[in-house]
Amino acid sequence: MGRVVDALRQGGADVAVVETTGPRDAERLAGLAASGALTDGRIPDAIVASGGDGTINEVVNGLLAAATRSPPGPRLTPLGLIPLGTANVLAAELDLPSGVAELARTLAGAVPRTIHAGRANGRLFTMMAGVGLDAHVVEGVDPGVKRRIGKGAYVLESLAQIARWPSPRYRVITTDAAGHVREHEAASCIVAKGHFYGGRFVCAPDARLDESGFHVCLFEAGGRLAALGYGAALVTGRLARWTEAKGGSGYRVVPAVRVRIEGPVGDPVQGDGDTIARLPVDMETAAPFRVLAPPLRPVSRLP
Repeated sequence: MGRVVDALRQGGADVAVVETTGPRDAERLAGLAASGALTDGRIPDAIVASGGDGTINEVVNGLLAAATRSPPGPRLTPLGLIPLGTANVLAAELDLPSGVAELARTLAGAVPRTIHAGRANGRLFTMMAGVGLDAHVVEGVDPGVKRRIGKGAYVLESLAQIARWPSPRYRVITTDAAGHVREHEAASCIVAKGHFYGGRFVCAPDARLDESGFHVCLFEAGGRLAALGYGAALVTGRLARWTEAKGGSGYRVVPAVRVRIEGPVGDPVQGDGDTIARLPVDMETAAPFRVLAPPLRPVSRLP
């Protein structure tokens, strides 16, 4: 982070650095910054989150909460990112440059792009929310192991969860843009805003951040073998071919503007890599916000 800040200052930007001290502190500080409370009443041109997807999630929640409290209308302070976390899925989706100089130029000069977050039981998520196996993995991963081995901690926790996975079923109720309500049953479900998942793995190939709806990924087959198969298909880029390989069933992606998921009461709901809600959960699109990023390019379609 320090090198990017130095590059911004060398380019003439006035940068104030504020450090977090614990969980939800980034959310609190983002709300204060958006109101000018951290800069002598001056509203900053942008607020930059330095960290992983969880930190960014907190900042987005703080920014939009502050916007709704700002009369006479919301002030959508643009969000910039300095990605430092394990997966940095939002940074990948936004196609942010990895070099220090290039990232500083993006933060200083990019035209803000409007994207849409999702809301799960009142809590915002920027990239995805999920129930089932991946939510239990997110909740169960050891923070200490994560700090030591990064993404490997999720692999270890996934194997541990699969070994004892009871294969519950989830009822997923989707409402599309035309108002049609449909019910689905799944072993796991990921409600995607963007097409990347867990880094640069593709889960919902047609999803775009600048669209307000969701792409609901239904993992229909239950059991340990199916869970291992889904994981292998995801990391090898073959998840979109699962339905064809399984004779028309097993994995589907359906569009929706609202989603309700029911299952074991109290089961975790993960959003952007952290537990953000418990079942049952209702999801909808939240207010749009602006990010400092290159123009959004068409997503990569799977062959």
